[in-house]
Amino acid sequence: MIPFGLNKEQFQARYRRCLERASKHLIDELRKLFSIGAPDSVKEAEVQIFLGEDGLDTPTAWIYFSGENNKVDHSDPSIFPGRSMELSVGLENMEAFDERYFSDEEFNGITLVANTTKHRFAECWWKTGGWSYAIPAKVWIHDGFGDGKAIKLSENR
Repeated sequence: MIPFGLNKEQFQARYRRCLERASKHLIDELRKLFSIGAPDSVKEAEVQIFLGEDGLDTPTAWIYFSGENNKVDHSDPSIFPGRSMELSVGLENMEAFDERYFSDEEFNGITLVANTTKHRFAECWWKTGGWSYAIPAKVWIHDGFGDGKAIKLSENR
């Protein structure tokens, strides 16, 4: 457990280091995703990063593909409109931070975590060549944590 007492800059730097240690894992996961062909019927993709109801959970990420005729098919491993899939971000063993970083309204650790995680995800996406991904994509934090803004991950077709 990382004890309470870091200032905002120290906290954000420490959290970023945790994310950086998992970067290789996430980059490998994104390479696998990019190797799966996507049909023209998929019009866009959206990555949502989840921090849990109160922002205390270890971040997880899901990608959602959409198009005109979305379908649900849990047995089809391909990419299609309506498909959602979890992206392993490699943070399962991340050291926990004292809950006071998140409950102290003045400290506002949830916002720091949300923005840092979103930006780190985008950096990994781009390092993997994702800017040229065939599907327009963006990433944002679920439940509006952080600045509430999406980051564009790939150029439009």
